[in-house]
Amino acid sequence: MKMLMVGLLALSSIAGATEITAKNGVEFLVINGKNVKDLADDGDRRLDLTPGHYQIVARYDDEVKRGAKGVIFTSKPYVIDLEVANDSMALVVPKFKFESQAIAFFRDPEWKIQSIATGKSKIIPSVLMTGSGFGSYNNMEDAVAKYNRKNGIIIEGGEAKDLEDVLVNIDEKGNVDITGDAGTQLKLWYTKATNEEKKAFKRWMIDQDF
Repeated sequence: MKMLMVGLLALSSIAGATEITAKNGVEFLVINGKNVKDLADDGDRRLDLTPGHYQIVARYDDEVKRGAKGVIFTSKPYVIDLEVANDSMALVVPKFKFESQAIAFFRDPEWKIQSIATGKSKIIPSVLMTGSGFGSYNNMEDAVAKYNRKNGIIIEGGEAKDLEDVLVNIDEKGNVDITGDAGTQLKLWYTKATNEEKKAFKRWMIDQDF
């Protein structure tokens, strides 16, 4: 698990913004918990960002061949930790002609970030964002929020923090040591609580504030 420093989103009119594009059928879905379409009409294909670190959720969604017939292949969404510098970049996967190629690739995909200036690319870490049941991804913002809660990740004060990585240490004997200030520890346990546990905790808090 990691701690990911998250930069602020920026519109293209802001000085110092860097363009990142989605190529070869890649589609942006959510960035720092926000639907990309709320940032720009073409936010699913290009974004202007200030330099920094971002949590981006993306997928592949394009037409491929199934025999002689054209079909749309849509992958599951992936969570990607992306560092944006001053150079324009593109998030890419290989170009697929046939559905079988896309299916094979997404069994164990290697997402790459490519420099527009040099054409050089490198593999970046990605995590499959699994859903449960039909319509799991109908509301991507909600799905990402659930993913972050499940994994103890919060976006706060311009940072996406993996609270478990920050707070929980396990020694060679399996002893658990929890560190950090009381406020951060409360946030950790709150992200792990069920809805009923959260409601009970809120009622308890109200009882204490008298």
